[in-house]
Amino acid sequence: MSIKIDEHYLKFPSNLPNDIEAFMIFYPRKYPGIISYYEEIAKKLAPDYKAFQEYGNWAKEELWKGYAKINEDYQKGDQTNLEFLVSIDQRMHKLCCFRFWVVNYLFADGPLHDYFVTHLKALIRKFIDATEDIEEYEHQVLLAERDLMQTDYADLYLDSALKSIETAILLESNPKIASFVQEATELIKKHQQENADEISKIWEKAVEVIKDPEIKECEALRENLKGTFDHARWVGKVGIIYNKLTHAIEFKEENIDLKKRHEEMKGRIDELKQTAKGKLSAEDYELFELSYEQARNFGMYKDVMGAIDPEWLPMWFGLHKKVREIVKKPAESNIENGGHSAMFYELIWFLPSDLKNKILTIDPIPFDIENV
Repeated sequence: MSIKIDEHYLKFPSNLPNDIEAFMIFYPRKYPGIISYYEEIAKKLAPDYKAFQEYGNWAKEELWKGYAKINEDYQKGDQTNLEFLVSIDQRMHKLCCFRFWVVNYLFADGPLHDYFVTHLKALIRKFIDATEDIEEYEHQVLLAERDLMQTDYADLYLDSALKSIETAILLESNPKIASFVQEATELIKKHQQENADEISKIWEKAVEVIKDPEIKECEALRENLKGTFDHARWVGKVGIIYNKLTHAIEFKEENIDLKKRHEEMKGRIDELKQTAKGKLSAEDYELFELSYEQARNFGMYKDVMGAIDPEWLPMWFGLHKKVREIVKKPAESNIENGGHSAMFYELIWFLPSDLKNKILTIDPIPFDIENV
C-alpha cells in the first residue's frame, strides 16, 4: 500500500467510546508498554489491510493460548487464597491488554476507525452520480454508505446461521441417524414446549451415534459440531448440543433466507466497488479499497476476538465472586458488582495493603505469551 496516513491517527488514543470498564484509565498506567507497542504496530497495519488480517489471526491464537495457560493454573491453584486470586486476575488483565484490547478497542474503536469511516463516506460522494434532485442524490449516498459500512462480512450471527444450514443438511442426509432426525423433526414442527424433554431424549440417542469414531458416515457431522461439543464439555451442559440440533432443524428455512439476503448484499457491494473503480482516480480508489477493507476488518475481528467471551468471562467473573466471598464485601458499600476491571475499581477497597500495592504497581515488563 502506498497510502500515507497522518501521524496523529497512528498515535495511542486519548479516549475511546463505550469504555465501560475504564481500560483507558487503568491499562496505559498499569502497562505503559502498551502505548509504544500499539503505535509501532499501527504504523505497519493501518495502511495494509492484509497485514491487519494476519495480525488479527495471530492475536486470536495468542489470546486463546494465553487464556488456556492461565486457566489451567487457576484450576489447579488454591482458589481460597486471596493472593493467588489477585495474581490470576492481573495475568488475565495483561493478556487482555496486549492481545484482546488492542484489536477490539484500540483499532476498532479508536482514531483509525474514524479515519477509515470518514474517508469511505467522502469517497462515496465522489462516485455516486449527482443529479438535479438533491434528495434523490442524498438518498443514494446514504444507501451506499449503509451497504458499504455493513460490508459483506458474515458476522457471528450470520456465520452461525450459515453453519446451522450445514448442520441441518448433514443431519437430514445421514442414514445412520435418519430415524432419530425424522422423529425429532416431527416433534419440533409442532412447536410445543412440552415436547422439549422428548426431543432431547431423541437427540441423546443421535449424539451417541454421531460421536462414535468408528462410524465413518458421521465424520462430517462430528467436524461440523466440534465447536458445540467442546463448548458443552467446557460448561458441563450437554443440553447445548441438543439445542443446537433443534435450532438447526427448526430454523433451517429462515437461515436459508438469511443466506440468500447475504449473497444479495455481496452482489450489491461488488457493484458499488466496480462503480468506484470506474469513476475514482487510481489514488482515490486505493484509499477507497483500504478504507472499506479496514472497516470490514475492524468489525470482523471484534467478533473473532470476542468469541472468547463465553469461555473466559465465566472464569474471570467467577474469580471475582470468590474474592468477594473471601473479603466479605459489605452489602452497604453501595458498589455494584463490576466486570473485567472489578479488581481495580471495586474489590481493591476491601483487600489488604500488600495486595492493593500489587494491583496498583506499574508492570513495565514487555508482554510475552510464554511468560503470561
